[in-house]
Amino acid sequence: MSEVETGEIESTANRLRAQFASLPADSDSVLDYVLASKLATNLASIREQTVARELQDGFGADEYDEELGTLELDTIHKLYRYRKGLINLYNEQKEAKARRRYSVDFDNADPRLDDETSEALRDANQLDGDDDSLQQLRRRLIGGQEGKEDSEALEKQMQVQDDVQRELVSDMAQLVTSLRRGAEAFQNALAEDSTVLRATELGLQATSQSLSTLGTKLKKYNRSRVGFFFYMGCAFFIIMSLLVTYLIIRIFPKM
Repeated sequence: MSEVETGEIESTANRLRAQFASLPADSDSVLDYVLASKLATNLASIREQTVARELQDGFGADEYDEELGTLELDTIHKLYRYRKGLINLYNEQKEAKARRRYSVDFDNADPRLDDETSEALRDANQLDGDDDSLQQLRRRLIGGQEGKEDSEALEKQMQVQDDVQRELVSDMAQLVTSLRRGAEAFQNALAEDSTVLRATELGLQATSQSLSTLGTKLKKYNRSRVGFFFYMGCAFFIIMSLLVTYLIIRIFPKM
């Protein structure tokens, strides 16, 4: 990191620390809450830029942790305390309004207190208006930020679920395709094996029939004298039969 960037980080850190030091420890003022929210937003923006720089250039996170990490945590803690103070103030004003509204005894009221009662009613109505304004402000300051965070978290969760669902559908489609291809290959192999077995069976039947015929002839001429050429012819016939059977077994699987 260059000296210029280091100086900019230190200058920014000093300015943000000065803003943090100007905020009171506890406060129920809306202005203090707005200032603390602005400081927290600036720190969050700097943190996001630092993370992007860390991913792109490989540096920046250590300097942020050293200069602004603790400051961001302290700011978030102070912002939480301010929010809690505003909520407590809202609850106190709401209770005070309720007590003031129902503290007048209308059955035993003194006629001289009519003016005071009318003034109390006007004050109660004014408190109603202030209560509505404070409630709207509270919704804008607290509910707006929380609603934005909840909406972003919900969108991220829905996006993750959609990605997981698409991955599952893709994996299932690939699995079905693989199973179908395997079944087709297995069926083709079975068909080829069945053809080879049928051809072998036919060859064995022909060989068996030839051997049976030859055995019958040999039994018939067993006791008779035959020449040398007869025995050579028988041997040649047997060899040719075996050769034909072998050729049938080797040729049919290739067809």
